[in-house]
Amino acid sequence: MTNHEKKWTGRSHGSAFGHWLVHLVARYGGVTVCYLFIIPPTIVLFLRLHERRRLCMRYWQRLRPDLGRWGQTFMAWRHFYSFARQLADRFLIGAAPGALRHTSLGFNTLQTGTHHPQGCVILSAHVGNWELSGRFIDAYRLGPMHLVMLQAENPEVADQVRAALDAKGLSLIDLKDPFAASLGIAAALRAGETCCMLGDRTVGQASGTVLVPFLGGMARFPTGPFIAAATTGAVVVPSFCVKVGWNHYVTLAYGPWPITLGSRRERQAHLVNLVARWALCVAKIVRRFPLQWHNFYDFWEGDDTVAPRSSRQRLKR
Repeated sequence: MTNHEKKWTGRSHGSAFGHWLVHLVARYGGVTVCYLFIIPPTIVLFLRLHERRRLCMRYWQRLRPDLGRWGQTFMAWRHFYSFARQLADRFLIGAAPGALRHTSLGFNTLQTGTHHPQGCVILSAHVGNWELSGRFIDAYRLGPMHLVMLQAENPEVADQVRAALDAKGLSLIDLKDPFAASLGIAAALRAGETCCMLGDRTVGQASGTVLVPFLGGMARFPTGPFIAAATTGAVVVPSFCVKVGWNHYVTLAYGPWPITLGSRRERQAHLVNLVARWALCVAKIVRRFPLQWHNFYDFWEGDDTVAPRSSRQRLKR
């Protein structure tokens, strides 16, 4: 099975009761108690989710081949716990006002992009806390915004998360119906509005993707955000919401990027160049914040994980 045939579900682990319990602890315990509370369930998931743990270790083998197996196992555990903390932050932001701090280092860039007359695509990835960024962006009051995402979460869990994030200014465009979603995105951008999109996951098929270099291997990234921007004349603003301390988030934004695809004959080459530029942008963020990469599935095309240093030395000999 090739990489693009391996699908992610978009559904988190844990029951609605478990999410409610974390919300309760966040409300009455604050940051430290909440983070301590989630350690036991994180350990259970780390031990139980064998495939996710293995893929996480392969990720660390790619980034840090010098660590060795035990070092990569330790980093995989830290990775799981970092992810669990950021999931808990979705509830802390609403349940314990003031518990999390936020600084925007890209407000002017976001403001410039969202004021573009032909619309703006705020493009992010599963790096940092992409869900929490909706709350922060909503607070900027930058005009009408639409969150483009696949609604695959347990409905009860999704309702709890939406209530906790309380981002009233964001409407939702659901990717379950791709045709209806594309119409909704085009209409919003042509009206000069903003669509917030994730540009690092595919739905399991090679169509609508291109294969580009990423962190020492080849990976598929979707072309949809760039086609939508080129079709409507919108600009693209890469943006990431990353955690830089115990309870501090920072929003980073780059661009805006004007998107053109040229003639029909040049279109594919331009698309590959645009997606490669985007993948390089994501790679730089991932290398700066490696514990905040949240794609726990076989992301790279083929089995091309970088061999450990000791293995490479043996091959040379």
